[in-house]
Amino acid sequence: MQDVYVVSASPVPVENNIVVPVPQSFPLPVRVGVSINKALERVGTQGYTHIFKVDSDAKLPLDYLVNLLSKCKPVAGRGVALLISIKFFHEFLKGKYPVNYCDDGYIAAVSIAHGWWPPEYDGGSFPLFPVIHQRQREYAYGCEYYKWGLPLPLFIFMTPVLLVTKQRDLRSVVYNLAGYLSALLRREKRYPWWRSYSYHRTKHIVSSIVQIL
Repeated sequence: MQDVYVVSASPVPVENNIVVPVPQSFPLPVRVGVSINKALERVGTQGYTHIFKVDSDAKLPLDYLVNLLSKCKPVAGRGVALLISIKFFHEFLKGKYPVNYCDDGYIAAVSIAHGWWPPEYDGGSFPLFPVIHQRQREYAYGCEYYKWGLPLPLFIFMTPVLLVTKQRDLRSVVYNLAGYLSALLRREKRYPWWRSYSYHRTKHIVSSIVQIL
């Protein structure tokens, strides 16, 4: 069974429109999390195998979903077009979509912490996703990196790679680092699975380097 629901803050002229009037003063990622949870409360997850969350401004290849499903992983894709298995959703996310600045990153981090690296689409031409860099969000991501368990030496090592591959610009990296150091100095409470995440994240980067060499 496959059903498509359009979740919006105000009514739109399409089928299966679920209206969740979240205050626009809330940060966008928070509005997304609240809206998805409200929609799931209404629709339920019984009878489904996956949740496929797609942002309204994402442009995807026609085989994107089929490609991700073929990976047979609990989490696959990226935040703007993310596939989550129902089993993973209930067992590891406790049946709730995360409500914070880094919703997609948190889901990926939970998956990594349990030994599943989320695969991405590897079909034809790679989909172009909108890249939004906001100071407050990048700072929040830095705090999350610390809480997830990303080792500081690994974070520093990854910085030039992110700059070279253009996945981050210099300002974003600076805000990430500021957020990480702020969380470190405040000794913010880390997630219960942070040690496992640190292990699997380090293992993955070491394996990637070995393959290159």
